[in-house]
Amino acid sequence: MSERAGSVPAAYWELTKPRLSFLSVLTALAGYFCSEPSQATNPKVLVSLAIGTALAAGGCGAINMWWESDADAKMDRTRNRPIPAGILKPGAVLLFGLLLLTLGVIFVWVGTDQPLAGALTAATAISYLLLYTPLKSMTSWCTLVGSLPGAIPPIIGTAAKLGHIDTMGWLLFALLFFWQVPHFMALAVMCREDYARGGFKVATVNDPSGRSAAIWALLFIIPMLFVAGAIATIFFPGWSSPYVWISFIAGAWFFKLCLDFGVPSRRAEAAKPLFLASILYLPVVLLTLTLNRIF
Repeated sequence: MSERAGSVPAAYWELTKPRLSFLSVLTALAGYFCSEPSQATNPKVLVSLAIGTALAAGGCGAINMWWESDADAKMDRTRNRPIPAGILKPGAVLLFGLLLLTLGVIFVWVGTDQPLAGALTAATAISYLLLYTPLKSMTSWCTLVGSLPGAIPPIIGTAAKLGHIDTMGWLLFALLFFWQVPHFMALAVMCREDYARGGFKVATVNDPSGRSAAIWALLFIIPMLFVAGAIATIFFPGWSSPYVWISFIAGAWFFKLCLDFGVPSRRAEAAKPLFLASILYLPVVLLTLTLNRIF
C-alpha cells in the first residue's frame, strides 16, 4: 500500500488504481459524447456507462494487484501496495476485484441496454487480465498487447450510445492504442531496475540502453499524430476549431519530447518529461475534442 494510504478502507480504494480507472471513465465518456453529438443524451445510459466503467476498471486493478503481488513485493514503487504490505489478504483482494468487475459489466450491459457495450467491457477485462498481465513476465511484446484493453473504453462509450461503433469511435480507439506505447516506454526507462527486480520482460529490461524503447515510442507516436490529424480533417475541416489548434500544439510538444527521448545522451533525463507530457496530452486533447463536438 502506498504511504499515503494508512487504513483498510484506503487500501481497498488503492486496489482500484483510481487514476487509471478515472482515465478509463474519461475515455469512455469521450467516446459517448464525441459520437453523433446531435443525438440526445440519455441520463440513464450515461450514468450506467460511467459507474459501470469505473467499477470494471477498479475490479481489473484489484485483480491485477492480486495476480502480481509477489512481483510487487520486490519492486520499490509497489512494495507498499495492500497485499505486500500485509494490510489485506490475497483472497479478500481477489473477491473484491471479482465483485467490482462483475458489477461493472452488469452495469454497462443492463444499464445501457446495449449488449455490444457490455461485451466490450468484458473483453477489456479478459484481454487485460488473461493476456496482458501474464505476458508481462514473458515477453516485451506485452506492451503492444496491453495497448488493446487500454484502447477499448472509447468504443464502449460509442456502443453504449449508438449500439454500434462509428468512425469517431474507431479513431478514438486508434488514438489511445498508439498513445500508450510512448507513454509506457518513458515509464519503462524510468523504472527499468524495478521492472527487472519484479521479473517483468519489458523493453528496457531486455535492452537496458533504452534504444528499443525509444524506437517503439517514435514508431507509435507518428501514427498517433496521424490519427489526431484525421479527426481534425474529417470532423473539423479548416483551422477555425479549437481542437485543431490544441491537438496540433500538444502533438508537436509530445513529438519533440519523443525525439529528445531518442537521443542516447538525453534519454534518461527526457524520460520523465515525456511521461508527464503523455499524461497531460490525452485529457487535454480528449476534453477539447469533446467540447468542440458538443458545442
